[in-house]
Parts: sequence; structure tokens; C-alpha cells
Amino acid sequence: MKRILLLILMVCCILTGCGENKVTISEINLENTNDNVKNFIEIVDYDEKGTGTGIYIYNDSKNKRFLYLNQDFLDDGKGFGDIDIKTDENSINIYLNDSSISEEEAGTYKFYKLNFKGDYEYLKVFKNGEETHFEGMGV
Repeated sequence: MKRILLLILMVCCILTGCGENKVTISEINLENTNDNVKNFIEIVDYDEKGTGTGIYIYNDSKNKRFLYLNQDFLDDGKGFGDIDIKTDENSINIYLNDSSISEEEAGTYKFYKLNFKGDYEYLKVFKNGEETHFEGMGV
């Protein structure tokens, strides 16, 4: 009986470990970050508007990134939509979407914290299903 319980426990542990999400993303408040991140965002916001993708990434540590989307990300009459992350063997793919909303509902920015485990060679970003690029990167 003990062997069966031990075997069941081992199988559960293995399945739990294999099903572990390697990348997590959460929307956070910009005020809850360190000064280096805040300085990067201030520099980004100071730069000329309307000329880029509005997608910025800040590398805080080996396994922690911050994703910042500003108004340049949005097309006319659009607001910030869903975000999704998918991984494969060597890349993290970030899928961003905009959505149709009224101007009263439109936010001025979105800010996300990404945590991941493991090493990835590529970090790719997509807007509405089409691959795009980061407008800027900071460390």
C-alpha cells in the first residue's frame, strides 16, 4: 500500500513539474517598480511621439523583464487589448492586440512584468498577429 501511495505521489510530482508555466506575465502599476525602470520610462516618454511601434522592453535581470506600451502602440479609435505569451524551445513570443473602444475608455499606457525560467535565445513581439519590433530596449 505504501509503495502504491509513493508511486502515485511521484507521478503527481512529475506531472506538476512538467506542467509548470515557464513564463508569467502580470500587469503592474508603474509606481511599484525600481528607479531604473522609472527612469527608462521617463526617457521613452520624453522622446518624440508618433514615430514608432510604442512597444518597449526593459531587462531588469536575467529572468525578469518589463514591457511598456504607450499611445504610439494604438491606432486611431483603438485601445489596449489582450496580451498572451507562448514559448517554444528557444523563444518567447509576446502577442499583443488592440481593441475598438471609445476615447473615454482609452488608457494612456500599459505596463507588464514578465518572469521566466530557463534560457531563451529569442524574444519576439506580435501586434494583432503580425510580427513587429520593440521600439526601444533598456537595461
